[in-house]
Amino acid sequence: MTSSAPSIARTDGPEHNRSFLNAGVIDACLAVAVALAVLLVHDVRYLLTHAYWVDEAWVADTLRARIGLTHTLTSSTPLGWAYLLRLVPFGGLQRARLVPLAFTMLAAATGYLFGRELRLTPYVTGILTGAAVLLSPAMLVRDDLKQYTAEAFLAVLLWLLVARIENGWTRRRLIVIAAVGSVGLFFANTVIFIGVAAMAGLAFECLVRKQYRRLAEVACASAGMLAVSGAIYLVFVRPQVTTILTNDWNPNYMPTHSVPAAVTFLRRELVENLVPYLGFGSLAVDTALILAGIGALLWLRRFALAAMFPVTLVLVVAASAARKYPFGDLRTSTFWLVTAPLLMAVAVAAAAHLAGRADRRLPALVAAAALAVWVPVTSPYFRTHLIPNENVRAEVDYLNAHLRPGDVVIVDYAASYGFSYYWPRANPSYPRDIVGPNVHVAAYPGVSWMIVMRDRQPADVANALAQARAKIAAEPRGSRGRIWIVRSHLGQPEWRVWHRDLAGDRVTAIRVGPEPILLYAPGP
Repeated sequence: MTSSAPSIARTDGPEHNRSFLNAGVIDACLAVAVALAVLLVHDVRYLLTHAYWVDEAWVADTLRARIGLTHTLTSSTPLGWAYLLRLVPFGGLQRARLVPLAFTMLAAATGYLFGRELRLTPYVTGILTGAAVLLSPAMLVRDDLKQYTAEAFLAVLLWLLVARIENGWTRRRLIVIAAVGSVGLFFANTVIFIGVAAMAGLAFECLVRKQYRRLAEVACASAGMLAVSGAIYLVFVRPQVTTILTNDWNPNYMPTHSVPAAVTFLRRELVENLVPYLGFGSLAVDTALILAGIGALLWLRRFALAAMFPVTLVLVVAASAARKYPFGDLRTSTFWLVTAPLLMAVAVAAAAHLAGRADRRLPALVAAAALAVWVPVTSPYFRTHLIPNENVRAEVDYLNAHLRPGDVVIVDYAASYGFSYYWPRANPSYPRDIVGPNVHVAAYPGVSWMIVMRDRQPADVANALAQARAKIAAEPRGSRGRIWIVRSHLGQPEWRVWHRDLAGDRVTAIRVGPEPILLYAPGP
């Protein structure tokens, strides 16, 4: 270790043990405080009252189905994460959103503990790295019912585990990294990127330090991690991936036919979609601070940590080029975006540590100055309400209060997932669907007055209306019911089809929320 880098004092004895215990208590309290601060910067009431939109309703349906069917309903959601949703005992109909919120809290607390593992200025570094995760713009906007905050938590956790093994190498710690990087697939599909980056970073450190025996251990652990990951992917993940789901991400796959096209794609996705959530909203500033963080880790001789961010970015771009994972989408990039502010915090912590050599008060002042900049920069994202404003719940509530015997209900494709979650009158079934993006559709076997569309094509609209008209026409004239139409997440092409097929008939749009429910009276 160079003379300019910080050294780690090792002492023994009762006084040291008491000091260690006191430091542990303080660390635990500060980690909990950082976690609880999540409740201040995220609007919990909003999370528990805002209705699920279609992507969330896919996930919420797993709570309506019997538990044995959960594995057949997960496509864009990891299996273990879906099971976790069942453990939330309170919070109302939107209570499942407490799971991603809990992972946000875990990520923030882990960010604090990561800083403490760097063994720089006590507590100051942890507060800086904890605040980096807590106030990461990519995390502040992640409130919806998806696994992206779990992906961020596991990413930060692997950074913490790599920092720990750098502090003291043991095979047990190496096995833990391999276990998190593989078994973590049950909760976060992207954990394999960080797991591979962690192993690559450790291998790089072994080469730099010429520790070839450890390099062999890293190779064995990596092989085990990849074998377990491959098995989990083939058995639990791959069967649930549909063509339409992968095709939806076509705009986020990097072109490979020419270098200029690839460079244009990367520049566009970074500048237009990701930079606003990377840190300070400027590619030049954010890049400079990230490089400063990597430089600080190199100065600290933490070569594995220094390699993790660059390796992760290379893996993500390569996966995009191979059409295996999207690049440029904010949600699916959360897991690596959150590590950018982490590196920025490391740069500031290293500067604070150096300043502390001149005056013991300076580290706290440097940290306070950094937070005085960081908080205003990220404050526009505090308590954001960015979940799409779709409200099938309001349509369901109105329908439930006004439905009469003899009425027929049409539920369009996108609304059918939220309808099956919120509708209180019947138990839906969830047959497998190889066409849709989430491998299942909602159905109501034996409920003759319910028509659920299986797709959103013009023929699906026409067929649903024809079935509803036929059911109404088959009833005696004096007791004929009405036709209700529940719709959500309509695109312009689908909206035009509905407008065309309902033209000339009496349709009442009842404003119950952002999306109206339709009461339809067909002509003779």
